[in-house]
Amino acid sequence: MNFKVLWADSTGVVDEGLQKLQLPRDIETWNVLQRLKAWLQGQPAPPPARPEYNHPIDWELVPAAPTRVTLGTNKGDIVLELLPTLAPGTVASFRQLVRDGYYNGKTFHRVVPNFVIQGGCPRGDGYGSLDFSLRSELPWVHYDRAGYVGMASAGNHTEGVQFFITHSPTPHLDGNYTIFARVVQGQNVFDAIAVGDRIERVVVQQ
Repeated sequence: MNFKVLWADSTGVVDEGLQKLQLPRDIETWNVLQRLKAWLQGQPAPPPARPEYNHPIDWELVPAAPTRVTLGTNKGDIVLELLPTLAPGTVASFRQLVRDGYYNGKTFHRVVPNFVIQGGCPRGDGYGSLDFSLRSELPWVHYDRAGYVGMASAGNHTEGVQFFITHSPTPHLDGNYTIFARVVQGQNVFDAIAVGDRIERVVVQQ
């Protein structure tokens, strides 16, 4: 059965879906639908859209020294040390989201053994974000150990609210994903996280 012929008339449905999306919030869904539309039309896949970041740094939220944050989950607490010298804009945004209670109740939607756990998506499926994007901050630090906390993205300057924690050294992520924190306590907890586990509360330690 030729599915391309069967679904050829569906490009209008795809276009309708694209019109309902908002960038940069829905950037990943936008790129998936653009690839689907090209496939239905027999065209090569277009390059992914990468809108410019639009979220300036709030320097009042950038701590002068590393700050610890407790990520309370249904499996226990994970303590992160934020790294403002590496990623001031990302740290400021993360602190604002914590202050707003954004992460409370969010789930870990992606768990890859010996690689990462990922959470913070407003949709709970990895395709959601908010109406802003962050500048990529790619310092000299490498993903050379377990417990680094990075920002998920769909390409440079598309970071938003989703983050991941590494289970092991992941050198293929070097230079592509912002590192903004590291785990200093609770490795046994994040090692036990499974898909669907919840972030119950996030608190900045005083």
